[in-house]
Amino acid sequence: MSNALVHLVRNTVMGACAMLLLAQGPAAADDALTVALSQNTPPLMNALNLIAAGAGFYKQEHLDVTTSRLAHGSDAFQACVHGPADICPVGIEEGIAGYPRGDFMKMFLTRASKFGYVIAVLDDSPIKTLADLKGKTIGVHSITGTSPVLATKSSLATVGLKEGDYTFVAIGMNDSALGMFTSGKVQAAALPMYELIPYMVGGLKLRIFHHPILADSANAGYLASPATLAGRHDAIARFSRAIVKAALLVRLRPEAAARALLTADGKPFTDADVARKVAEFTAWQDDLPAADPGSRRIATPSVAGMQAYLKILKDAGDLKADVPVSAVVTDEFGAAANDFDHKTIENFTK
Repeated sequence: MSNALVHLVRNTVMGACAMLLLAQGPAAADDALTVALSQNTPPLMNALNLIAAGAGFYKQEHLDVTTSRLAHGSDAFQACVHGPADICPVGIEEGIAGYPRGDFMKMFLTRASKFGYVIAVLDDSPIKTLADLKGKTIGVHSITGTSPVLATKSSLATVGLKEGDYTFVAIGMNDSALGMFTSGKVQAAALPMYELIPYMVGGLKLRIFHHPILADSANAGYLASPATLAGRHDAIARFSRAIVKAALLVRLRPEAAARALLTADGKPFTDADVARKVAEFTAWQDDLPAADPGSRRIATPSVAGMQAYLKILKDAGDLKADVPVSAVVTDEFGAAANDFDHKTIENFTK
C-alpha cells in the first residue's frame, strides 16, 4: 500500500472516530441528590444512607449524594418541601401533619419492615399490656414533635386510651432520653426501635410493645416533595435501588455492611467497632427492610397500611383534616428499587 493511501486511510479512520466521540458527547456526570437531616439524627437512623455510600452503591447508580445537616428536624423537612434538599429520612407523620398546611411530601421508600415507633418499658415493669399505660407518664423526644406523638397516640387508641388517659413528657434523644427512662422519671418510652437497639445490645432488658394493628406497615422512610418525585424521577428510582442494596447487605453480609457504614462515617474505627455494629445489625434484622431477602418488594411502602393508619388517627380525633393516602405515600418506586440481581449482594466484596 502506498504512503499516500496509508495516510488517507488513517485520516479517514481518525476523522470517523472524532465524529463518533463528538456525537457521544462528554461522559455524563453523576446525578446530584441532597439528603437533609437534623444534626441530632441518631447514627442508626442514617445507617442505610451511610452503607449505600460506603459500599459504593450510590456510585453504582451514578449518583452523587450529599448530606445536609440542619439544626432541627423541622428545618430539614422544610428544606425538602421548598428546596434546596431533595430527600428527607423522616416518619410519614411529618407528611401527614404537613398536608393540611400545604407542605406536601410523600414517602416513596421505607427504611424498615415494621412500624417504626414502639413503646418500651423496663423488663421488670408491672406494665404488661398497652392498656396498663393508663395514668402513666410516657417519654417522647419532644411533645411538640409530630412523629412520636401521633404514632403513640394511634397505638394507645387501639386499646381505648385517649388523650388525657396518659401524659407525654419530653425526654430528648439518645443517652439523655434513656437516662430519663431508666431512672424512673417516666414509666415508658415511645421511641423508634433503632434508637433502642444500641442499649439493648449493651444489656438493657426491655419489654417492647409494637403497634397492635400496624406492626408490619413501616411508617419511617424517605420522603420527597411531589415536584422532586416528578422532576427527579429517574434519580429517585436509582437512589431507592441503592438503599435496597444497602438493606440487603445488612441482611446477607452484616460485617461488610458494618465496615461500609463506619468507612462512610469518616472516623477511625477498630475491629471492636465493627463487631459492635454487627451486633446491632443482628438485633435489628427483623425490623430492617430486607427482613425477607427473597422479597421483590423490599422497602416498598404499604399504601393499604398507611390508609389504615390515617383511619386510626382520624377516628381517634388526632387528624382533623381529610388526608388522602395518595398525598402522603407512593409505592411507584418499589419495582425499580428491586430491579437488580439480589445475588450480587451475596457476592459483595469491597
